[in-house]
Amino acid sequence: MSNIVLNSDDIDKKIKRLSYQILEKNLNEKEVILVGLKPNGSYLSKKIKSFINEFSNIKISLYNIEMDKKKLLFKNCIPELKHENINKKVIVFIDDVMNSGGTLMYAINEILSYYPKDIQICVLIERTFKNFPLSANFKGLELSTSEYEHVEVILNKSSKVMIT
Repeated sequence: MSNIVLNSDDIDKKIKRLSYQILEKNLNEKEVILVGLKPNGSYLSKKIKSFINEFSNIKISLYNIEMDKKKLLFKNCIPELKHENINKKVIVFIDDVMNSGGTLMYAINEILSYYPKDIQICVLIERTFKNFPLSANFKGLELSTSEYEHVEVILNKSSKVMIT
């Protein structure tokens, strides 16, 4: 049995609100780097970038990180991570669901050696239990779920968030 938590319209509203929050927090920055965790974080980061570009002149750069979520290993980043592009910049990691926090923790670890100015986390759904001491700066919805429940995010023309 599955429970629909957010429908397509709800998700669009959450993405817009997240975009506003990122913009408000980083209003004095010249550039903000959005790092989407594939696959859904990449989708969300593109939508957020598009929305921020409508309302601001802040340069928004997009990066997409692919992680092996089972082994918590970094696979690759497009474009390639370079010190001169990341150093002293605000980095916003974007993912669909923060479950244990492990994927984000390992993705953040990949960026730390480039000495960013600030690291922020944006998630569509933040679950209340985590194995790592991370909390999202920007969250669309916080869900109290058991560790046995699964939060599924489908992002397409009929987007939805379900608990199964």
